[in-house]
Amino acid sequence: MIRFDILTVFPEMFTSFCGCSLLKKALDKGLISIELHDIRNYAGDKHRMTDDAPYGGGGGMVMKVEPIDKALQSIPMVADEVPIVLLTPQGERFCQKIAEEMALCPQLLLVCGHYEGVDERVRTKLVSREVSIGDYILTGGRAIGHGIGGCRFPAGSGGIG
Repeated sequence: MIRFDILTVFPEMFTSFCGCSLLKKALDKGLISIELHDIRNYAGDKHRMTDDAPYGGGGGMVMKVEPIDKALQSIPMVADEVPIVLLTPQGERFCQKIAEEMALCPQLLLVCGHYEGVDERVRTKLVSREVSIGDYILTGGRAIGHGIGGCRFPAGSGGIG
């Protein structure tokens, strides 16, 4: 079984994606597991704030490190070395070779970026890889998570009958 753990501030956006097509068949057959983690649940204030102004100044907001770190710590790991992937425009370009590498992992943690980016400590201390789907800006990393989830499963499944 392949386990996906997806960390996002909008977990409800994955419901329809996971509830149809080949991913739904794989879920129904127990070939994969998809666990959605709402990063807002790990924020320390009553408003569940996951963003803050960048420390060095500049425009926009960035995702705080603390809620992401707490969310990651709450996830049970099924292996000693589980890739934690930040989905960001600054990452290496996602391609079939990366999909095949990820297909060898029994578990994959996908951190969906949002806002103008993430606190630099997420990039330097918490994640093992940064991945992008191209040179353009989206409203968040959720669409990338959809693409990687949809691509990674067939690459490692040996095919779905």
